[in-house]
Amino acid sequence: MAKKKILVIEDNTLNLKLVRSLLMLEDYQVVEADNAETGIELAKEQQPDLILMDIQLPGMDGLSATRKLKTDPEVKLGFAVSK
Repeated sequence: MAKKKILVIEDNTLNLKLVRSLLMLEDYQVVEADNAETGIELAKEQQPDLILMDIQLPGMDGLSATRKLKTDPEVKLGFAVSK
C-alpha cells in the first residue's frame, strides 16, 4: 500500500521540523513548502492526500492560498478548513 502524502506549508523552521517528525513517525510521505506560492505549485505537481498550511505566511497568506487551491482545476482535493 502506498504511503499517504501530506503537503506541509509552514514558514517557521522549528514548526516544520516538528510536524515533519510527527508525520514521518506515522509513516506518511511529507512534502514541504515554506510559502504559499511554492505550496500551490507542489499541490499541483504532487497531488497530496492532505495539506496542512499555516495561515500567516510570507507573501500570500494561507486563507488566500486555500481559496486559490479550491478553484484550481489542477488540484484534486476535498476541503475542510479549520479555524
